[in-house]
Amino acid sequence: MVHQLVRGALAGAAGTTALNTTTYLDMAVRARPSSSSPERTVQEAEHHLGALPGGESAVRNRRSGIGALLGIGAGLGVGAAYGWARAIWPRAPLPLMAVAAGLAANAGSTAPMAVLGVTDPREWTAQSWAMDLVPHLAYGAVTALTFEAFRWTSSPRPRSAAALPAQNRCRSSSSVNSSKKSPSCAAVGRWNG
Repeated sequence: MVHQLVRGALAGAAGTTALNTTTYLDMAVRARPSSSSPERTVQEAEHHLGALPGGESAVRNRRSGIGALLGIGAGLGVGAAYGWARAIWPRAPLPLMAVAAGLAANAGSTAPMAVLGVTDPREWTAQSWAMDLVPHLAYGAVTALTFEAFRWTSSPRPRSAAALPAQNRCRSSSSVNSSKKSPSCAAVGRWNG
């Protein structure tokens, strides 16, 4: 199970990159400003956890950094949860799992903001929902596909006798019936002494 969680977290890192790429691409195309919600979430959390150290500029920079780290942490955490879910439901349809991962990432980032009073999703416009959901669905798709790629590349593949080196084929055949060696096995035996 641990390797599923680790693969999930790594897939979540890839998904986080996709989320950030989608967000920054939207900012570049539509010339919209970046969201201040992560920094405001950290600022609201300070009321409960204590103020960050430093002057006004240092605190502002720390809030920005912590806000970004919280987003990365959410992406890794949801990715690990994806790995856990995949271990429990290995036959679940990939598109369903991708959408579930995207919605979980959306909830993981929106819920703390709503709890701390930074935003109220019930008041969002359709455009605001689209701006928030599209990058998270990109996260879900890339997380799911990356996790599946890890599964495909790490699963043991059966090897046919033809794919084995000649020396190994001769060993396996000679252990079954040492009296019937093929000419190629005899040649391998001569080469190897």
